[in-house]
Amino acid sequence: MGPLGVRTDAPYQALQDFLVARQQAGLLLYLCSKNQEADVFAVFRERPEMPLGRGHLVAWRINWRPKSENLRSLAQELNLGLLSFIFLDDNPLECAEVQAHCPAVTTIQLPAEGERIAHFLDHVWAFDRLKITAEDRERTGYYRQGLQRDQWHREAPTFADFLAGLELEIEISAMTSDQIQRASQLTQRTNQFNATTIRRTEAEIRQAWEAGALESLVVKVKDRFGDYGLVGLILLESLPRSLRVDAFLLSCRALGQGVEHQMLTRLGQIAEACRLESVEIRHIPTARN
Repeated sequence: MGPLGVRTDAPYQALQDFLVARQQAGLLLYLCSKNQEADVFAVFRERPEMPLGRGHLVAWRINWRPKSENLRSLAQELNLGLLSFIFLDDNPLECAEVQAHCPAVTTIQLPAEGERIAHFLDHVWAFDRLKITAEDRERTGYYRQGLQRDQWHREAPTFADFLAGLELEIEISAMTSDQIQRASQLTQRTNQFNATTIRRTEAEIRQAWEAGALESLVVKVKDRFGDYGLVGLILLESLPRSLRVDAFLLSCRALGQGVEHQMLTRLGQIAEACRLESVEIRHIPTARN
């Protein structure tokens, strides 16, 4: 049959349109398929009229292994927890296999009747996104760059060589009004390197920022592989003898590259300039930080 024999009638065109729209809203698309990799990529190459292209995918597993096994492999490659995965399939056996072996994954079985697919997807809460930031729109690119960095890390002789070769540029600056939405999003999504994991709404951060109750710093990073975007947030206040840090967090995609050390250095510089004796970072331990 070959690539030209693949059906792209109205229901599956709508499915591809839906997936592309979700990717542009910040979700990462992966492909988990029991097939020959060369055949799948031939479809992407020879059917350019399809809405969904290979460029929309952040990663893939195309083989004959159980899909639950491939999902665990993808989670490890992307450094994501299985709780963040949505598995979408029209085969009830594949859905049952994933549910049995990866219960943390949200598994969604598509309707067997193609004409019901579009309406069904529009009513799945798991795909809802209330607000979309500039970082969301670039998220697939950020993760692709991260995979390139991981490859460079594996090939570098030492960790020092890895850091030197990154050509890292770190900008720590006062938060502006147009960055508040992203700052709130970071508090909602960041778990690993987040001193408190306290979630803050956009309104809460804006109120504190406008009142001057907390000094707000944001962290932007880029390197030889690309721009990470706005990946870190520090909220702090000066007390009579110390600098108190209320929020100290960094996106996982910037971890382990010295960015967190630069954030601490900046806090030390601020404390020294204000003639304060110490820096106190509030820490609330959780199962995820």
